[in-house]
Amino acid sequence: MTKNELVAPVVAIGDVHGCASLLEGVLEQYRGSGADLIFLGDLIDRSPQAGGDRRVLEKVMELQANPKKYGFSKVTVLRGNHEQMLLDALKEEKSGPATDLWEWNGGNPDLLAYAKQQLSWLKRLSHIAIRGQYLFVHAGVRPGVPIERQKHQDLLWIRQPFLNKGHHGLPYVVVHGHTFRQDFRITRLPHRIGIDTGAYRSGILTAFEIDLNDHATQEGAS
Repeated sequence: MTKNELVAPVVAIGDVHGCASLLEGVLEQYRGSGADLIFLGDLIDRSPQAGGDRRVLEKVMELQANPKKYGFSKVTVLRGNHEQMLLDALKEEKSGPATDLWEWNGGNPDLLAYAKQQLSWLKRLSHIAIRGQYLFVHAGVRPGVPIERQKHQDLLWIRQPFLNKGHHGLPYVVVHGHTFRQDFRITRLPHRIGIDTGAYRSGILTAFEIDLNDHATQEGAS
């Protein structure tokens, strides 16, 4: 492989949940690296700091619009179940079951007015991204189901049987968030890598770096 054929490293960032300061710390580690940045969803809700949700959204949208300005090759943002709950809430003309569900899961009503202004961006968020032998998704996949037949509900919400089934049957290593361990460590298995480390609770936001040129991986945190 020649130098011109080298692929930029991929950096996946786990569930941010409005932890704006932690996100700034992680981004600083990779600024100027030329990395292909992938956010795994759940940028918002349960924020431990005032205005954290909006700060995170503003930063991520700016990164996606101007990746080269920050030294990244590309920025991809995936949809998490919390973005989906927010979108469902925004469909209601007045507060109803969807809004109640979103707020019960940590949604801040103060975010709604700003979120309405960003509705088109939120709607464009993808459910999956594929880089080489890695599939990036928020929650996981339904074992035994081809990727083209996976349901959005599972990609956003699934825990079992994805977490305990063993190999999911897809020809990828699945990199996901959504479920954090009680010890707030990443889960690294041959068929899946879970990088949600419960940032809003633990104070640890994990970025997982993958070098597609030699398949070496390492993680960083803030």
